[in-house]
Amino acid sequence: MWNNMFERLRRRMTLMYAFIFGMLILLVVGITYCLVWYAVLMHEKEDLVAQIYHEAAEYVATEEAPVSDVAIKNGSMLAFLVKPDDKTVVLDQLQGAAVGDILKNHREDWPESDDSAEMLRVRNSVGERYRYLAAVAPVKDGDRVIGRLYMFKNMEFYYEAAYETLLVLLCIALVLFIPACLLGYWLSKRNIRPIQLMYEKQKQFTADASHEMRTPLAVLNLAVQGLLEDTESLYSSFAAETLQMLKTEVGRLRKLTDTLMELARRDNLGLKVKKKSIDFTAFCGQVINQCSLVAEEKQQKIKADLPEHLFFKGDADSLNMLLIILLDNAVKYSPAASEILVKAVDKRDSIILQVQDQGIGISDVDKEKIFDRFYRVDKVRSREQGGLGLGLALALSIVRLHDGKITVLDNKPQGTIMQIMLPK
Repeated sequence: MWNNMFERLRRRMTLMYAFIFGMLILLVVGITYCLVWYAVLMHEKEDLVAQIYHEAAEYVATEEAPVSDVAIKNGSMLAFLVKPDDKTVVLDQLQGAAVGDILKNHREDWPESDDSAEMLRVRNSVGERYRYLAAVAPVKDGDRVIGRLYMFKNMEFYYEAAYETLLVLLCIALVLFIPACLLGYWLSKRNIRPIQLMYEKQKQFTADASHEMRTPLAVLNLAVQGLLEDTESLYSSFAAETLQMLKTEVGRLRKLTDTLMELARRDNLGLKVKKKSIDFTAFCGQVINQCSLVAEEKQQKIKADLPEHLFFKGDADSLNMLLIILLDNAVKYSPAASEILVKAVDKRDSIILQVQDQGIGISDVDKEKIFDRFYRVDKVRSREQGGLGLGLALALSIVRLHDGKITVLDNKPQGTIMQIMLPK
């Protein structure tokens, strides 16, 4: 079981490492893509502005149009020449292009400052998208500015190349992610190993200490019991109280050692539950009758809401211990004259068992810790009630051996619900 626990921890750590490595790889890919695209875009802007100056000089010298008819027809390059007032059109090479009117309709998006460039993203009436790099530069005849030349360069090729580059980068990232996952799996094993070794030592110590303590405690208990039953001996009231206190504390220690030994036994990797078909309804009824004797001392009532002849395949001894632990906790931490409800629901693929009390409840913080060994919500009260902080840890181990799940819920308006899901 505990091997499974460490395996689950290792898988979670592997997933965490894989997620971190994946995010780092994607971050590197994203930054690389953005830097490359930014460099390409800046280069194209500078190149387009330089081309404008070249074409402007050619136009002044020869009056040859900046863009060829072929370029206009396929929409790869377009030009628009106006006078310095930016209103009077001198040369319009947008008319011959399919996208010419669309670009004119977005005149407000054209670059305003000389030697500047802007990316235009426009759509036609049917939603087709066009992306053009627009730049503007002055046209000079000597020192005299005779106009402003706008040139538009189709950037679809560059976007397609960028998408292909991004796809290649993502493929590289995927290839790198596989060894990253393997590295995460190796790192998780390395990180868990010291914890696992420490736990094995703790488990061995618990088993050995519990075993060594049982015999002297049994002898001590018999001795105290013998002294208490010796009617011929005369004790002071203090001595009698002391002996009774010793008997109580020895009982607590015996319970502690028995629980520790049971936990140590269940920690054994080779432990398997002996599942057989049991009448779950009758089984719960027997345990309830057993625990009702203790509940009656506090004027408490244990009620049952169980379906008739509910059969379940499980380990009877373990389930008996599980229900006793839950009812014992409910009785201990519920007020006098309160009601405790044991409820079972037959689902299609599972049994839902609930033990509902009307106690003080458990905070959300404590809900995450109450299954830890030796953890007690109220240490002072637990001491008074004889709580050891081991019962729910043992309950959790039993539930896990049945491949089930235990959940702590709030019992409205007051109290706690211990809910166990046991798969059929």
